Amino acid sequence: MANIPISEKRDVEKVLALARRGMGRRSIAKETGLSQWKVRRVLEERPCENKKSATDRLRQQIDLAEYKKLKKRKTFFELVGEELLRAVKTIPPKAPPRDTLRFRRKFEPEELGLMISDSHIGLNVDQRESGGLGSYNVEIFLERLAFLKVSLKQIFEIHLGNTPYPAINLFFLGDIVDGAAIYPGHARQVDMHAMDQVVEAINGVGELISWLAGLYPWSVNCHCVVGNHGRIGKKGEESPLNNFDFLTYVLLERELAGHDNVRFNISRSWWMIVERMGFRFYCAHGDDVRSWMGVPYYGLERFLARVQQMVNDFDADFDYILAGHFHRPANIGKILLNGAWPGGTEYSIKQLQSAVAPVQKLFSIHPTFGVTWERNIQLQDPAKRAQIKIFK
Repeated sequence: MANIPISEKRDVEKVLALARRGMGRRSIAKETGLSQWKVRRVLEERPCENKKSATDRLRQQIDLAEYKKLKKRKTFFELVGEELLRAVKTIPPKAPPRDTLRFRRKFEPEELGLMISDSHIGLNVDQRESGGLGSYNVEIFLERLAFLKVSLKQIFEIHLGNTPYPAINLFFLGDIVDGAAIYPGHARQVDMHAMDQVVEAINGVGELISWLAGLYPWSVNCHCVVGNHGRIGKKGEESPLNNFDFLTYVLLERELAGHDNVRFNISRSWWMIVERMGFRFYCAHGDDVRSWMGVPYYGLERFLARVQQMVNDFDADFDYILAGHFHRPANIGKILLNGAWPGGTEYSIKQLQSAVAPVQKLFSIHPTFGVTWERNIQLQDPAKRAQIKIFK
């Protein structure tokens, strides 16, 4: 500093003194009236022995006021967490207590419910005409029937090992056969006469019921209502009993008369109420429910409210609605909708732009909680799913 003017020496000393107090470059420039560039030059030219520690150098780069503010700021963990960590003690491992949780091998009895509907036996869906989105005929129905049995056996092995099931309820919800000439062009879409459809239904469905009856020591209860496809004549012209579904149920009951654990409840109307495990199920095909673009949600809500109001006057309230018809499985509150066996059909693909996979619904009924679980059982082996042809 020997050759530096006295005024500049004083500025340098003042800058260094302020820096020792922890002030930053900007604050020093403001305090002394010097430029930040000059303050920086003075600080950089300090002898090494006057330089502070790394912490001091960091503080010199931060405005003192800002540093004080940062110092006052603390996170929630700094304020509370560290104190909690000191207070909380590590819990040492203990030997298992004598009352360790043990799972019962058997739970209280429930009943199974299998919804069977919309098999449309006799319907013919040409894979070429559907563009690969659907394919169905009697042979495919029988293949899917066999696949259903395989799936049911696997599911039964899961549930029957821990829960007693004294009964399985088969809810037949109509359109078991496809019928004949119930709409223009219907005859083109069936591959057998109505009576042949009934024979195929009795053989296929009858074998399924017989298999279920011998698979497990339970009661097999068949609750049956008719659909709209099996009717004779236009809607409303004939009695509900003039229906090929009704004929199918009566003949099935006759064929299975030798099975002591199989019984039939066949409604002589288009609906019925079934009570199982203390819960009541309103069963109908569902063709009287109005839908919008194939979605019956709002129609089903109105239907549920109106039917409940109607039957309440006769002390016949119910807890659930079981229906088919819409070919789309769903669970809408207390309404369980079943799927269908064909999957995509000409009507569903062309009019509704829908080709849902073929499924049937299985559920369990608990004596306290009602329907506790449900499964949509696939009827089609994924390896045999129809393929859409891509043209090149």
